[in-house]
Amino acid sequence: GSGLPSGPGRAAARRARKKRNRRRRVFLPIGIGVSLLLLTGISAAYVAYQRLNGNIKTDAVDGKLNADRPQAGGNGTGKPMNLLVIGSDSRAGGNRALGGGGDIGERSDTMLFVHLTSDRRRAVVMSIPRDLLVDIPSCVTKDGTRSEARRRVMFNSAFEVGGAACTRNTVEKVTDMRVDHHIIIDFAGFKGMVDAVGGVEICLPGNVQDRQGHISLSAGRRKVDGREALDYVRFRHDNAVGGDGSDLGRIRRQQAFMASLARQIRSSDTLTSPTKLFGLADALTKSIRADEGLDSVKDLVELARGLGNLDTKDITFAHIPVYNPPDDTNRVALVQPDARRLFEAINRDDPLDGSRKLAATPATPTASAAVEPTRPAVPHKPTAKAPGKRTSASATGSPPAEPSKPPIKPVTRDANQDVCRAN
Repeated sequence: GSGLPSGPGRAAARRARKKRNRRRRVFLPIGIGVSLLLLTGISAAYVAYQRLNGNIKTDAVDGKLNADRPQAGGNGTGKPMNLLVIGSDSRAGGNRALGGGGDIGERSDTMLFVHLTSDRRRAVVMSIPRDLLVDIPSCVTKDGTRSEARRRVMFNSAFEVGGAACTRNTVEKVTDMRVDHHIIIDFAGFKGMVDAVGGVEICLPGNVQDRQGHISLSAGRRKVDGREALDYVRFRHDNAVGGDGSDLGRIRRQQAFMASLARQIRSSDTLTSPTKLFGLADALTKSIRADEGLDSVKDLVELARGLGNLDTKDITFAHIPVYNPPDDTNRVALVQPDARRLFEAINRDDPLDGSRKLAATPATPTASAAVEPTRPAVPHKPTAKAPGKRTSASATGSPPAEPSKPPIKPVTRDANQDVCRAN
């Protein structure tokens, strides 16, 4: 015969393949979650454990989070977890050579809101534009004083005012979702993570020559090392590749890169090579700061163990609906009530593919602090008004709940999408 199994033998082969696939499941908020899972493979080695534990720095928020915080969300079956992953643009130490320029201080260069559902079977990764116009509440500053509340300023300035704690306060006020933990990663940590997995595949529709950022990337599909990967996710002068120079083009590339990184780890021998495994975990922990609940290998491993059933196909990348306000076209503002409905859906653990059944009772309106337009927003070119078209909320508050609206279905992509299609 052909030597191929048939009947019961073929079924057994399928079960074996399925079992192997389950072992290769990963979770990914820009590589943090992947590395958390990888840490479970080395935490038993005492020397490695001590070294990794000593790498992690604590970014304390105790006493800095505002009192008027949202309650935990979920669908009544458990407690979800919301993790804020902050990419820092600090030029301290080796980061200056990677980031370029002579900037002082530290701002949030990339911001990912990662929602893990109550059953830990799905995750949503929502990118927050750094140039989103928001109202920043009063925060404890880095010198211990309290800042004044600020209106209509860029979102990433919250990090400069009061670090991760002020950023968390701002996210909670804008989205009405509670942030449970945060992790900060710098340029060196990102580069080391990519190099540790042997590079990651990217795809560009055209050549990139960003003289201002000293970035040169060639068109097409190819694998890049850590330095080139950092250039790929950071460059903003992207008109040559179909962008408009805004932060939205960067967000699309970053989400495509995260998915590609997940696939690279799944397809390489990183999971089975102790040397590569430790190299990845060491590179990452050297360059992260975490709040008091995630600042040890033990905490990270406990988080990872709760994510064993999460597959890349269960990770959804969501885009916040925004538009360019007429009085400041270099910034973006939330399109309402679309943004509010997206935040509510995430907070309730609703799927974002439009499959949720209509609720019998209206949802509670959120108290959004994001800057909203003073007149109906038109985020696209004017067209004939379609039946049921939504308009923006007023500047004085959120619109009433609309129980007759269909389930939310925002612009999303999943982690299995090909990197060339994702740009």
